[in-house]
Amino acid sequence: MSHVVNELIHRWSTRDVPPAKRLDYFAAAVSEAVTPVVIDGADAITFHGDVSFAKLGAIDVSRAAGSPHRSSRGRKELAQSTEHVFNLMTTLKAPWSAEHRGCVRMMPRDVLILDSSFPLKAEVREEFELVNVVVTEEWLRRWVPDPNRLAARRIPGNSMWGLALSSYLAEMSPELVSAPPLPLSVMADQVGSLLALTVSAMQNAPPAVTAGTKSLQTRIRDCIDERCTESQLTATDVAESIGISVRTLHRTLAAASETYGQHLMEARSRTALRMLSSPLFKRVTTGEIGRRAGFMSSSHFVRVIRARSGQTPRQLRAAGHVDVARCEAN
Repeated sequence: MSHVVNELIHRWSTRDVPPAKRLDYFAAAVSEAVTPVVIDGADAITFHGDVSFAKLGAIDVSRAAGSPHRSSRGRKELAQSTEHVFNLMTTLKAPWSAEHRGCVRMMPRDVLILDSSFPLKAEVREEFELVNVVVTEEWLRRWVPDPNRLAARRIPGNSMWGLALSSYLAEMSPELVSAPPLPLSVMADQVGSLLALTVSAMQNAPPAVTAGTKSLQTRIRDCIDERCTESQLTATDVAESIGISVRTLHRTLAAASETYGQHLMEARSRTALRMLSSPLFKRVTTGEIGRRAGFMSSSHFVRVIRARSGQTPRQLRAAGHVDVARCEAN
């Protein structure tokens, strides 16, 4: 039914079917990509919608966009679900509402956590773009001790960690499997660590920071700094290097309001900026510098350096001097 872009990415579009079949087609696409649902509350002739889906390591990511509509999961749809999963859902621009163990009104960039074992009624009354990340209960328990308490929880998109979580989710897309900026396992772990930080903040229970925790944070950061040029470096690799579990690694960084992916990108950026400022690398292309610093794609290398310095790597080199300290401060 879906159009397979490559072996990893699947797409559906109502443009591919006659108008009279669009609602049913969209419902079938969402059911295949995300979870079994019924779609109604829209004019079948004017309705339009697009869905894309891919597996990003331990998590599934889908994006959908289209016309206002209602969606629901009742007994029949619940019976069709074969695995207990949780959905992290956020819209990029449209408000929406849901009934899921209670009623909740959602603003753009708010995150709602849905439990696949409970019924759902949802409605969006504007043109929408939605990101949906699906995780298993087993995976979620690595980050949150009691996932069931998260069901139907609204995470405000304007709260400190809610903003970080929703901003990261907004960047998730099936296309990332083709050219991921980080190993897919690291990107999945980033979702988990941000979710753990968000839940901790919502419960007003920040992780305790002891002298031992600070010492371990330093060891983790030093190891990441030393090995950041390895393009496939994962949190598991770092944890094994210093003799701790990957869960301990993430929780230790979370105690400092940090994530593994965040520190890895910072370490790679510092390495690249120093190369760009060193005469020893003046004959090395900027693309090669990005590769040597550990970046998995040249386009992501350019975006990261521009975000930190306001200039592309080529512009920094052309200027003849890189103020590494200023760039790192940004």
